[in-house]
Amino acid sequence: MNIAFLKAIGSSIALLLINGCADNSADKDGNGVIDSKERTAEMNYDAFIPMKAGLWETKFVFDDINVPTLSKAQRQQIMDAVAKSASSQSCLTDAEAKKPGADFFGGDGAEKCVYKAFDVSGQNVRMKLSCGMESMGSVDMELTGVMGESEFNYDSMVDIRLPMVGKVAMQGNAMGKYIGACPASS
Repeated sequence: MNIAFLKAIGSSIALLLINGCADNSADKDGNGVIDSKERTAEMNYDAFIPMKAGLWETKFVFDDINVPTLSKAQRQQIMDAVAKSASSQSCLTDAEAKKPGADFFGGDGAEKCVYKAFDVSGQNVRMKLSCGMESMGSVDMELTGVMGESEFNYDSMVDIRLPMVGKVAMQGNAMGKYIGACPASS
């Protein structure tokens, strides 16, 4: 596997770090897809716990990947590369901290994902989504865990489908924490 391939996988997963949760209760129109309005309504309905305003750091740590044809060292190299690419920092304003958008953790492009399930109930979060990677394939992800005022921790299951390779399944955690004030704008 080459570095470009790993960067493509990492970039697609970075798009997926999304705040949310799921059992199709958020799907108000019953079409099997939870759009941004339905995700926002779910957060308003289910007593979302406000987050701390400021700079947040998100990290992925993968502990399992299902690629039997690769050595243990090669599998670890892929998991480490994807985790590094998926890590990010985001600034949450005072207004967003009270009611952050459902896609706060998604970064650029997260709005292009299709949500199959989304549920927020206080600190408990669960979501399922599918995202295209342009002409490279698709990524299916499920995140389940808890979110608090200054940190979150989600178990993550990621299935990457690539045309020439097939399905690559990964498991791990997505973790985030408040790290301080946002940098001053220039």
